[in-house]
Amino acid sequence: MADTGHPEASGADGKPRFTSNVLGFAAMTLGMGALVSVDGFVKQIGNELHPVEIVFFRNFFGLVALAPLMLRRGTRLWRTQNLKLHAGRGLIHAAAMLCWFWALLFVPLAEATAISFMLPIFATIGAILFLAEPSRGGRWLAVGLGFAGMLIIIRPGFEAIGIGMLLVVASSIGAGTSKVMTKVLVRTDDPTTIVAYLTLFITVFSFIPSLFVWRWPSMDALWMLGVVGVLGVLGHGFMTWSYRLGEVTAVEPAYFTRLIWAALIGFFVFQELPGIWTWAGAAVIVAGAVWLIQVETKEARARARASGGS
Repeated sequence: MADTGHPEASGADGKPRFTSNVLGFAAMTLGMGALVSVDGFVKQIGNELHPVEIVFFRNFFGLVALAPLMLRRGTRLWRTQNLKLHAGRGLIHAAAMLCWFWALLFVPLAEATAISFMLPIFATIGAILFLAEPSRGGRWLAVGLGFAGMLIIIRPGFEAIGIGMLLVVASSIGAGTSKVMTKVLVRTDDPTTIVAYLTLFITVFSFIPSLFVWRWPSMDALWMLGVVGVLGVLGHGFMTWSYRLGEVTAVEPAYFTRLIWAALIGFFVFQELPGIWTWAGAAVIVAGAVWLIQVETKEARARARASGGS
């Protein structure tokens, strides 16, 4: 494997055991396992609590998990010139998370996960339309593949499109929009500031509507909600760590191990078995997303070379 420029993990004899890309891939895979475990717990808690209340508790406990970081960083963590953009992103992401948690009550975990792979496709469309990013053939090929894969899974005209499917698509559009807004925020704000504001605003925005459907969780639900909050922070932490360890092109494909995790949890916990159309559609969507990763990475390297030579 080509040298990535990152340090390698070495054994007692001083010889490298794992390249940094392998470690990054492993970290991303663990992050995906943590996030899909969140979905599994949410699917169980959904039998007791309304999805909007689950969104509130998931982010409330996420804030609790982030408390040590907040205390260490102090007021520096909250410095921003884009408070309105943070608030808007929080509102959109809260709606996307609500749609996702609601969808899990209707759609098998693996099937919902496969359709959610459309997120980078929707984010690319948003970046082209609203950030004036280059609209090249490679990007539109990836978009076309993504939509083809989604249609294979949903099969309109052959299968009835239920509310669950529509909620998954709506969630992916909302999360894609949030990702576009993140691209604007990272120009001026620290990543930890972005995460902190997102968790805070989702907690606030979900608390108000949750009051209308409030039901005190049982002790079983409460400990699961606590685990959900911690797993959510760990999942995003592993994702961030993976990007520090390896190259994007080596690490990002591990994102799609979500489907494997979802299939395993769905089968062993909920006795759900993904159909052939789910796997086929997911393969097409993944192909489009991986192509998109390759295209965008190549463009980023070209821009870096051009700026370095100017």
